[in-house]
Amino acid sequence: MLSDDFETIRSLASGLAFDPIATTGIMPTNAFDDPLRNQATAFSRSGQGYRAPTNDAEPFVAYALTAAQHGLGESPDRPLAATDSHSRGSDESNTGSGWMPLVHAALERRSLAVGTYDVQVEDNESGISSTLSVLPTAVSTIATGHTPTDAFSLGVVSSPQTTSGFVGSITADNYYRLTLSATSSLNVALSNLTADADLQLIQDTNQSGIVDPGEVVGSSSNPGSQSESIVIGLAAGTYFINVHQYSGDTNYTLQTQATPIPIPVGYDTSYGYGLVDVGQAITILTGQNIPSPSLPSTNAWDLDLVDAPAVWAKGYTGQGIVVAVVDTGVDTNHSDLIDNLWTNAGEIPGNGIDDDKNGFVDDVHGWDFVDRDNMPTDSNGHGTHVAGTIAAEQNSFGITGVAYNAKIMPVRVLRDSGGSDKDVAAGIRYAVDNQARIINLSLGGSASSVIASAVQYANQKGALVVMAAGNDGGNQPTAPANLANQWGIAVGAIDRNQKLAAFSDRAGAVPLNYVVAPGVNILSTAPNNTYQSLSGTSMATPHVSGVAALVLSANPTLNPAQLTNLLIANASVQGLTV
Repeated sequence: MLSDDFETIRSLASGLAFDPIATTGIMPTNAFDDPLRNQATAFSRSGQGYRAPTNDAEPFVAYALTAAQHGLGESPDRPLAATDSHSRGSDESNTGSGWMPLVHAALERRSLAVGTYDVQVEDNESGISSTLSVLPTAVSTIATGHTPTDAFSLGVVSSPQTTSGFVGSITADNYYRLTLSATSSLNVALSNLTADADLQLIQDTNQSGIVDPGEVVGSSSNPGSQSESIVIGLAAGTYFINVHQYSGDTNYTLQTQATPIPIPVGYDTSYGYGLVDVGQAITILTGQNIPSPSLPSTNAWDLDLVDAPAVWAKGYTGQGIVVAVVDTGVDTNHSDLIDNLWTNAGEIPGNGIDDDKNGFVDDVHGWDFVDRDNMPTDSNGHGTHVAGTIAAEQNSFGITGVAYNAKIMPVRVLRDSGGSDKDVAAGIRYAVDNQARIINLSLGGSASSVIASAVQYANQKGALVVMAAGNDGGNQPTAPANLANQWGIAVGAIDRNQKLAAFSDRAGAVPLNYVVAPGVNILSTAPNNTYQSLSGTSMATPHVSGVAALVLSANPTLNPAQLTNLLIANASVQGLTV
């Protein structure tokens, strides 16, 4: 019935109204009948009704109703305004008397089942002429295609395909099933919208016919009638596209195209190029034969997996390399870290002066972009844990970091509840500008052009950005690790048995610079001179940052691209399992 969908639309200035009439038979007896479905009919009378029958041959009809007023007289007491069901605006009026244009339109579009409907125009002011136009447009609807189970089939997608459809208040979802015969870059575009519709790409991994959490592999939800698009790399398989009505009724054009992606030798869609091996990397870099010894400590299995002890024996311990921990801060008083903190030689501690003119006063041991001060301490523990994995000191207690002679630059950008992309980006730029060679990002969130720009800046200035892949168990890294297709390196997590952690986001079908490292039950430093075990790609990432520091201590002239290529070329998928 009309009353279920039709909303009252009222001009704020004039009192003109469209009011829903629930059923026929309650309109005035002199209601106008529209004899022709395919012809707009207009009238200029007030207080009358308009009856429009639909044709049983068409299952649904979309009606566009518009009304306009024209009048002559003094300026109203307030600016004129008009509303429709999706927007509100105002027209400024003159302050003097004379001819005043009072032209306002209300527009309504609805999907209606077959039947007879009444529309009433109310004239709340005298001397106003109103025109009502009804333009019925037949909308083809089909009983299938509204769930993944009965989705429309697009077949095997390769060359461009174009199809069209409609979503609205009656048909809110249309599903399309497609097949990729090889690993491909899939481009899905939704265009020619007149209302707000969104786009989802789904992989029904459990074949339940229901979209479960975690099965949406891509989405686009721009506001209003803006076009939507998804571009994503996917492995061969079957996927579903969902065109979803967000608000309003709209026809649409759906375009799909798939371009096969060549897979590099040695690359796996789960663990990328594999487990980093610093011994092999430095062997290739220096020509020295570096064996793979094991440490007698039960806490050092993670160091053995990346082959750190073997390169220590050759004198490569991270000396001279600054690694920025862009995180929740670092416990700068921890006895296993205090001697390995970066010190800004250009600052005189505590004099309240920006001695080195870098824009930060007394930033002796880094900067806090959350509280905007020079004390990047850590009350959370996450950043302290990361710092210990990278460069905890080699002494008679606690743990030993992968690059135990590297220097840690604490940069606080996160509080317990998270942080802003602007603070993360500012922290990256600060680290680069203060000569950090490696930037550890054990963090993740929504895609951000601000952070992407900062990562690009780091790459251009000679700093390698090492990024956690994410802990959602997804088919590809989350932001910012997804930037590793252009800059930096993404890191997934494995356990001591070299099995990919269930929580670790995978490398993905589209090749990018992705490696894995130990990230399950990792023992490292914690605030207040303590230690704790944590799991996550946040724990795997500092292992790779430490490995990179070891390589740079063997050859500090390497640029980010050379360093990345060396790490991925000497990583190995051998022995890894999912």
